[in-house]
Amino acid sequence: MLRRMPSNDLSQSTIRSKLSRKMTLQACLIGLVAVLSIGFASVVIEQFLVREALTGEAEHFWNRYQQDHTVAAPNTDNLKGYLTPIGDDSSLPDEMRGYGLGFQKMHGQTAHSLMYSSENNGQRLTLLFDGRSVMRLALFFGIFPLSIVLVLIYMTAWWVYRESNFLLSPIVWLANKFDNFDPAHPDSNIADLNEIPGDMDWEVEKLVSSFASYSRRIQRFVERERAFTRDASHEFRTPLTVIKMASDLLLSEQELDEYPRKFAQRIKGSARDMEELIDAFLILARETDKEFEDEYCVIAETVEREVESASIYLEDKPVVIEVDQQFPLELMTARKVVAIVLGNLIRNAILYTNEGSVVITIKQFSVVIQDTGIGMSEDQIKRIFQPYYRAEHGEKTTRKGYGVGLTIVKRLSDRFNWIVDVESQVDVGTRFELLFDEAQRKALEKQH
Repeated sequence: MLRRMPSNDLSQSTIRSKLSRKMTLQACLIGLVAVLSIGFASVVIEQFLVREALTGEAEHFWNRYQQDHTVAAPNTDNLKGYLTPIGDDSSLPDEMRGYGLGFQKMHGQTAHSLMYSSENNGQRLTLLFDGRSVMRLALFFGIFPLSIVLVLIYMTAWWVYRESNFLLSPIVWLANKFDNFDPAHPDSNIADLNEIPGDMDWEVEKLVSSFASYSRRIQRFVERERAFTRDASHEFRTPLTVIKMASDLLLSEQELDEYPRKFAQRIKGSARDMEELIDAFLILARETDKEFEDEYCVIAETVEREVESASIYLEDKPVVIEVDQQFPLELMTARKVVAIVLGNLIRNAILYTNEGSVVITIKQFSVVIQDTGIGMSEDQIKRIFQPYYRAEHGEKTTRKGYGVGLTIVKRLSDRFNWIVDVESQVDVGTRFELLFDEAQRKALEKQH
């Protein structure tokens, strides 16, 4: 069973890019509609106007022909007529022969050329309409005016887009200010609010004043948070130091029996747990991780210290702790945070392993902690990162924790872009793998 802690990597679109895409789509749709309109207009001219004109011309000719059989067939710039006996088309051009009555599409002629044939009094009238006139009509009364209209529309759209960019520039500027907002230094966020670009409309002024008010409130919050962390760190650590010193003093007594010695060890371990919890809570209470300076961190040394500190939880259990360093993993990161995360994972492995081994493997980009403990079911794995949840198996769980260790691991890992993979099986064991951000290794390589 595998569970991976997700990273917060979201791709965002700006208002300007969205506006640009919509303007481009609008221009394309306008051009498409224009092309379709021209095509539809030419079809309408051919299918209705030209056919109506040819039918009317034929009726007019037959009316005149009944009165005067010597009248000539129509012959104009756009219309060519042929009067031939029925069944004899020898006087017709080759491309007009062999057709029946009615309308015929002339493929050998120009586009939109149309032929119409009708018969009366033993004669056939064949009319050929030259399609070039349709193209000229479409060109002069369709394409040219439409092109001018399209140019005007595109120029107007471009002008609107430029004006929109100008109007949006204060909002974009404020968005960048929010994106670069640093709660640790709120004064710097409102120092240049008077330099906002573009027009200062009522809405923009309202946003600016709200941002300034928000920055001042954050400044007060940060001051209170810093005061709390400073005072809490001092007030909490003082009694814990006393408890640890008293437990060390008790453990140093040679005549102390085994039973009270175990209790003294538990007191010392609990004091250390509380100290680690205080460190973790103070770190999580901070708004950003910029207060932590990157330090040179040798993971093997950190693992060794945490194993030594966690060995107090063995309590004479038949459990062996092994460290397998397959790679000299070194990072440039917050060393204290690494110690807290690894310390929680190592302590968890020891606490939930009654017999067997806890193997810590240091790889090229990660640390693996694998135990032979009680393990977890699929449903338990889904809940292990919830606050105050403890995966228990009745009598197999010899020691109960606080239920916040893995929650701290998850939150700190999310903060520093680390990933935690979990695999577990009941009565077989659990495997945690902490994968570090490769950027921290690259930062170390640059220093070298």
